[in-house]
Amino acid sequence: MKHDLRTDLERAGALAFERVCGRREFIEGFHRLSKAAKERPDEEALKKLYGWMFVPLSIWPVDVKGAGLHVLGRMARGRALTRAERLICGLLPEAPGADVCNVIAEHEHGVKAGSYEQLIAAQHKFDLIEQELAQSPGLMEDWQKIKATFEVEDYRNAKGIIRRRLGLERNFRPPDWKFSWKTEQQRFQNVFDLFCHRWDLYGMERDRPLLLKLTVNVTPYGTIIMVPRFWSFDPRRDLKWKAITRLHRARNTLKQGVKLSANRAERLQEAERARRLWTEATKAGLKGDRRDQWVMGSLGWDARTSESRLRRLLASGRAGRS
Repeated sequence: MKHDLRTDLERAGALAFERVCGRREFIEGFHRLSKAAKERPDEEALKKLYGWMFVPLSIWPVDVKGAGLHVLGRMARGRALTRAERLICGLLPEAPGADVCNVIAEHEHGVKAGSYEQLIAAQHKFDLIEQELAQSPGLMEDWQKIKATFEVEDYRNAKGIIRRRLGLERNFRPPDWKFSWKTEQQRFQNVFDLFCHRWDLYGMERDRPLLLKLTVNVTPYGTIIMVPRFWSFDPRRDLKWKAITRLHRARNTLKQGVKLSANRAERLQEAERARRLWTEATKAGLKGDRRDQWVMGSLGWDARTSESRLRRLLASGRAGRS
């Protein structure tokens, strides 16, 4: 597949969070790389990394752009990759196809805008609590105390938002979670985190409280549903399960069950045996129909079986191992 700089930049620019991950630097560097450098033995590793520049950030398993710039730099200097560098490129799977990326990219644009309505069926619950919170004298009293104690303008981002510390999966804590009172920034963050906890916020936008939402987010490892503690949760009515399932299954999640798992295990075992027989036949000099018939006969299949069944079995074995 030929890569055109302008087209590739447009593709990457259409994705959400482009400013966060900064794909442009790697894309431009890839196109500047000399033909001689691209023809080095590590070209395929670089191409694999480049393919991830068009994958939504939510499912990047590592900083692929950073890894790509590192590999690009070595190749531009005429250096071969080290064993560890080849290992990280080998462990990185091939970039997901458009069928996966399009679904997740659409979801990411909603997340970027702070909108989960496409997955949430009970927006009215959030709206009601948000309205009550905006009129709460207690919240504004606490916020005024914080503003009187700290220069809150120092902690706003470019959009005027101050965020609390992030919560991590499985109750792990961020690196700066351990209590410290040494600096003004540490004192403010501890106070602000407790303020957000008291009022179920993820931050403040100027003087507007940002209430926690019922959210559904895709990560490289799975799909996380976060239900705020104040939410009177009705699992049947509050979530659009069809839309969530479509999002979750975008990455080819297999159907599961006791019988299905047993059948899949048997099929993988048969596929592994077929692969070994195929390798053995190839070493013995068998090719084409003779190799197909020998492998199928060794598997105990009927002589009238179509070779296409063998091809499907071998392909399923490769998919299972990956």
